[in-house]
Amino acid sequence: MRPLPAALSVVALFVALYLVPVLFPTQLYALHILTLALCYAVPAIGLNLAFGYTGLVSLGHMGFAGVGAYATALLMKNGIVGFVPALAAGAVAAGVVGLLVGLPCLRLRSHFFIVVTLAVGVILYTLFNNLDTLTGGAEGLPGIPRPQPLDLGFVVIDFRRLQGFYWLALTVFAVMFVLQWAIVRSDFGRSLAAIRQDETVAAARGVDVFAHKLAIFTISAAIAGVGGGLKVTFLRAAAPLSFELLESINLVMIVILGGAGYLLGPLIGSVLFIAVPEVLRIANELRLVVFGAALVLLAIYAPRGVCGFVAAMRRRFGSRGLAHVRHS
Repeated sequence: MRPLPAALSVVALFVALYLVPVLFPTQLYALHILTLALCYAVPAIGLNLAFGYTGLVSLGHMGFAGVGAYATALLMKNGIVGFVPALAAGAVAAGVVGLLVGLPCLRLRSHFFIVVTLAVGVILYTLFNNLDTLTGGAEGLPGIPRPQPLDLGFVVIDFRRLQGFYWLALTVFAVMFVLQWAIVRSDFGRSLAAIRQDETVAAARGVDVFAHKLAIFTISAAIAGVGGGLKVTFLRAAAPLSFELLESINLVMIVILGGAGYLLGPLIGSVLFIAVPEVLRIANELRLVVFGAALVLLAIYAPRGVCGFVAAMRRRFGSRGLAHVRHS
């Protein structure tokens, strides 16, 4: 039996994800974990575009998520606009900051660029933590309202309930996923792949390397801002600790774990990174040791992440199956 086409498999996966609250209505804790994973998967898509598809390693990406988060939180908390305009404003704010960072920094060599993005993440965290009048300082901004219920005529989706917000988070992720797919499959995305392989060769073939890197870094920061706004709306509070350096490092680990340069990598990496430690809570103090050991084994035996490992297995056994058909 032939495997399902990739596009059909992805559609089937999203349909299954949308049906989770219907099929498992009592599993609220698992639904909470899935929703939180989706909140991380959105900024992971942004980082995947920069890192996985362009080769730009950013260690301060959760700082951009924080910009979007605080912009969204301030607009919603003060009742200025609703969820969608606030989320869009957060994306624009994060994208502008990404543009301002990228203009001087993207001309640097790769290792210098990594150090600068780390410094930018620390600077943004410091601002979140100290601008008391704007961000609430270390205490953050509590009491962020969730979106009002949506009446579709045949059903009312209450985003204030966990099931409703899960569907909202999944929808936001789906939109960002389609955007990622469109970018990767476009001529622009193919130029990014050429830059990742060899900037000199790409430039020789007429690709404006700096302009492409600046554009994708700005888009990546904007997508991270969407994820930040979604996260604080779900948690109903914006706090600096949600966007510190460790969170940026976790985001890089999520992309690597799922598979950098794979469309589903951010989702798979987020679910594993968020869910597995929760499952291992039964091991108490040993859970972090077990999780760390699992990450080490993954780095040794699946250096391209889960998606890379699955793709390698499909190629390996698929070629064996094809050889068997040819010789039978």
